[in-house]
Amino acid sequence: MSNTDFKGLNVLVTGADGFIPSFVCDRLVELGANVTALVRRNSSNVIKSIPHLKTHLKIRWGEISDLSLLVQETKDTDIIYHLGAQSHVQYSLHNPLETYVTNTVGTANVLEAARINDVRKIVHAGSAEVYGKPNKVPITEDNELVPRSPYAAGKVASDRLMFSYFCTYDMPVVMSRFFGIYGPRQSIEKAIPKFILKILNNEPPVVYGDGKQSRDYMYVTDAADAYAKLGVANDVDGQVINIGTGTELTIADLAQKILDLMNSDLKPIFSGKINPGEAGRLFTDPTNCMKKLDWSPKIGLEEGLKNTIDYFTENKELYKHLDVVV
Repeated sequence: MSNTDFKGLNVLVTGADGFIPSFVCDRLVELGANVTALVRRNSSNVIKSIPHLKTHLKIRWGEISDLSLLVQETKDTDIIYHLGAQSHVQYSLHNPLETYVTNTVGTANVLEAARINDVRKIVHAGSAEVYGKPNKVPITEDNELVPRSPYAAGKVASDRLMFSYFCTYDMPVVMSRFFGIYGPRQSIEKAIPKFILKILNNEPPVVYGDGKQSRDYMYVTDAADAYAKLGVANDVDGQVINIGTGTELTIADLAQKILDLMNSDLKPIFSGKINPGEAGRLFTDPTNCMKKLDWSPKIGLEEGLKNTIDYFTENKELYKHLDVVV
């Protein structure tokens, strides 16, 4: 993929102040796209997520619940990266209706705005969480969907909405399901930042259950590159694409690896409790995405974790007023 693939293209990124979308904005700007970043009106994340991009993109404040705003902002848009969502499984357990409405109605609004304005393509952010406790691993796109949380159920519904617009209106959509994205600026509600900040405070990382749950961890810049490729890839319309590294790592081993990289003598604490809706083994066979996108991850786990540790170490003061909830 070269800069010419995006040169002159008008791109809208929803949820642009979020962790992953902010890196997607980085990559799209680098590739020469004209990027409009849709940011929530009540967001404080924009201060630390995309301030360096202010002179390179347009920031628009608004919600994906506002159809009239989306219709206005998608005029003359070539590609929509629909990445805005309530993205925390834990939050969805306590706020199921809010999560479901935000993620499904928001997706329906994006689709309708795209239909009205004849947008060329939509890249939708699904989730590996839809596979729940998979019946076979590594996970491929034909695995059974077993959503175990309100968040995962909403993502299944959003994917179905996307596919319905592809079938009914011939709308070019692609549904991505990324696995285990991590890196600088990630929410401290997620495992890797949570572990790092605990260790920086000289407290042991707390692992849910026995730590045998496993994930497929991918560094955020690799994910952003894959997202960019999804926007210009041929022969992916109407399809689900799983994107990951293909490497399985247990949460227990992850916690220990971070401790080792931080030269800490602390030991993980295992809580003995599993969160309701906790997914089991989530790692994918990346053969399909590598072939269709001509993509492969460039940042190995150790390098990515070191980058992430460095970021949270250097920015510890930004997070000291926030509780790292176990």
